[in-house]
Amino acid sequence: MSGAALFIDEYLIGVVCGDPVQWGHARVEAVPASVLIGDREFNRAVREVAGLQPKLTEVVKRVSQVIDTLANPTEFHWQPVAEAEPISFGIHRVPESPGHSHIVEYVPRSLDAELDGHLETVAETGGMILVTGDSAAGKSRALFEGMRRKLSDRLVCKPDPDAEMPSLLSSGDGERRVLWLDDLHDYLRSDGLTPSLLDGLVSRQVVVLATLRTEFYEQYTDERDVPSLSRGAGPRLPSFPGRIIRRAHHIALERIWTDGERQRASRVEDPRISEALKSDRTYGLAEYLAAGPQVLKMWRSASRVKGNPRGAALVSAAIDLARTGVDSSLPPDAVERLHEYYLDQAGGPALRPEGLDEAWNWAAKVVLGVTSPLVPGKGGTWKPFDYLVSNAARNSRPSDLPDQVWEEAVRVVDDSRRVLVATVARAAGQLDAAKNVLRPLVENDDPDGLINLGALIASENDYEGAGAYFLRASELGDSTGTHNMGSLCFARGDLEGARDWYTLAIERGELQSIGTLGMVAEKLGNRDQAIELWKRGTEAGDPGSALHYSDWLTSKWQSDEAVEALRVAADGALPIAALSYAGVLLRKKDHETANIYLSKAYDAAIQQGHLGDPIGYLMAGVAAYSFGNIKMGQEWWDRARNSGAQIDWFVLESADDFPGLRHLAISQDALEKLGDEGTRLLMQILWAGDCLDCGYPLKEGVPALYVDDHYTRADVRLFHFGLCRFPRWNDSALTTFAKGADISWKSFSGTVPVGGQVVPALIVNPSLELAQLILDGQEWSTTSMYGPRSTLGSGLNLQPLWAGLPPKTSDSLAWAFAGDGEVAVAALHEIWSAPASEEIIAQVERYGGLFLIVTSALGPEGPVTMEVVMNVLESWDSMTRWVPLRR
Repeated sequence: MSGAALFIDEYLIGVVCGDPVQWGHARVEAVPASVLIGDREFNRAVREVAGLQPKLTEVVKRVSQVIDTLANPTEFHWQPVAEAEPISFGIHRVPESPGHSHIVEYVPRSLDAELDGHLETVAETGGMILVTGDSAAGKSRALFEGMRRKLSDRLVCKPDPDAEMPSLLSSGDGERRVLWLDDLHDYLRSDGLTPSLLDGLVSRQVVVLATLRTEFYEQYTDERDVPSLSRGAGPRLPSFPGRIIRRAHHIALERIWTDGERQRASRVEDPRISEALKSDRTYGLAEYLAAGPQVLKMWRSASRVKGNPRGAALVSAAIDLARTGVDSSLPPDAVERLHEYYLDQAGGPALRPEGLDEAWNWAAKVVLGVTSPLVPGKGGTWKPFDYLVSNAARNSRPSDLPDQVWEEAVRVVDDSRRVLVATVARAAGQLDAAKNVLRPLVENDDPDGLINLGALIASENDYEGAGAYFLRASELGDSTGTHNMGSLCFARGDLEGARDWYTLAIERGELQSIGTLGMVAEKLGNRDQAIELWKRGTEAGDPGSALHYSDWLTSKWQSDEAVEALRVAADGALPIAALSYAGVLLRKKDHETANIYLSKAYDAAIQQGHLGDPIGYLMAGVAAYSFGNIKMGQEWWDRARNSGAQIDWFVLESADDFPGLRHLAISQDALEKLGDEGTRLLMQILWAGDCLDCGYPLKEGVPALYVDDHYTRADVRLFHFGLCRFPRWNDSALTTFAKGADISWKSFSGTVPVGGQVVPALIVNPSLELAQLILDGQEWSTTSMYGPRSTLGSGLNLQPLWAGLPPKTSDSLAWAFAGDGEVAVAALHEIWSAPASEEIIAQVERYGGLFLIVTSALGPEGPVTMEVVMNVLESWDSMTRWVPLRR
């Protein structure tokens, strides 16, 4: 940087002669202009180059101008979205290449369609979209390109993290605007983006676009130590960062690119992308372009003799200190104090560490013209390259951070970061550090500090101590503190106290208290008041109220109103509501929107689990199973059980070569009634055809087993798990049926050898998704819908195939038809048909009919082979009868 010119407006004031690296480019050493003017050679050089004689001028700014500038800070600069420059919006630079820009052409990502849908929604109403993922995964770029696609006619502002964010409400004159918050954690503080500020922005139809690295997302939502005082929409202990995150349309971006994304990237004519595609697929394409893996390798290989072990220790200290949440911009003295610990851990004097100045120079060395391990920040601070922070967070938990890091974090954290540091400390098990970080806020009666310290105390089951902090927050007018007082009363069984606190919280604008007050009213025996509260909450947009109100409307057969209330609950990110609403949309044949709500249910469930409610993990497992992701479903359910959830459902798996269902979700009572053998036999009979509620294919998703018990027999049906039904043994008198959800069947025609004869036959599996249970005394036995001892099998006079062919008699219960390349059988209320060759049709006419063989051994897919035929002939439940030809 030496030799660079320094200007104030158009005036040269000096030339840089030094840039001490420890100042982080915040201060430089310069030769004043007065000295330059006095130098004869300088004057000659200027005359030769510019043709002008340099002249010394006194530059004076009036004091009134300075005062005006301070009184009217230009914190919020609004510019047209169409003119926004990617680099200034957080997009990483890429290595230089002759003839190419400093950023590469955008490669469409797999999240673009979902992102566009959310952008279209918030463009109409205002709202917030949050994209999370690892550093250099492409979050900012994907969101930026989405903004340019869908919001190009608006103005956008990227405020400084230190700006007075509440002033945004008075910024602008009503134009449709976009607020860009890259690295959302920098704005989540008491004078930053708060729930009330977000409410104000959304009411003005402002679109808030934000990104957040995965480790911070997990830290803000990992509140497992905070007790969930009730499940689902019940009372809880909210913190405002978590509440903001829950209100956003959340999309997670994976760092590893899909095959489709890589294929699209291969069509871009840019040597940097071509080179990145050749790299190790352990890294994402965007990571490689941002020089992430290269800087990571440089840092990891530096802790050695003749390397830069002290420089590597500086980087390690900065990474771990940033992971506590203190700030990404760190004072150099804090990094220097802490680096000694890391240097000792790496080997200390045995590594022959370099001097401190050399270490700083190495840590600031730019790699591939893109970035360096430590990046200069404002005011002489240093930021660890965020890719290194994400990599460390991906490979370790906050609990792995040493005590020395927390001691330094407590020493250097400022008030705007205390809540975040306390959150991370709690997740790390550093409860003393968390409390110490919050105490200065509590001493200053800061409501956020009071609420968060109260939550810490409550995590130790000291509800009385927690109540003291919540009470003080409430006395200061904080509605969350008021709501939490109601939550504590609810947990202790003090329903009258809970009612009073929730009522006050509602008066103070706490929307979520409406639904919980309804729960209290119901428990106090005032059902009418509870319903009125839930209706009121639904109209106000409270998802908890809407879910209760939808259930009540459904019980009163008010289906249209129930669906609308369910939509409100689904839009409020209640996973069970979003999952159920997806099923409603499937029944309405709107499968695209249904998929959006299914994804929303999955994301909301994960958030709910991270926020301390194990039911969230349970519902995340349900959503994963409905996708067909068995491994992920198992992992979420394991986390739910480890967090205290009791799961009354099981997902069973059959062997790869097993006929019928590969997986099945079954309730505990159904499993107990059927036993392992009966359940396995049921999985052999049933096939994944279509859902018997919405009518859409079950495909690879895990189906839910639903049993309607009719006392001496029971009907067994398959549904989409969670979307349409949950596993259940229904022994009530109420049985529900869906319109237009027909039973699937599979058939083929041919000649089959039976009892020494070769006869024409129509082979049918008449019910892929339906089976029957028969009560024998106290035990249930399994059969197919037309199988042995079944009601329909008896009604059609079917006989077991293993007993041989029945006589060729007519009883008018079934008739065969032949012609136009097809044979068919009409029996009872069903008609089954199959293509037939001329030879088969001729045999049917010659025989005067055909044999109908019904079986569960015929699956919905694959060609009809001799193996399939033999399976049908040997199946225990294959039944047959003679069907005369109707001419």
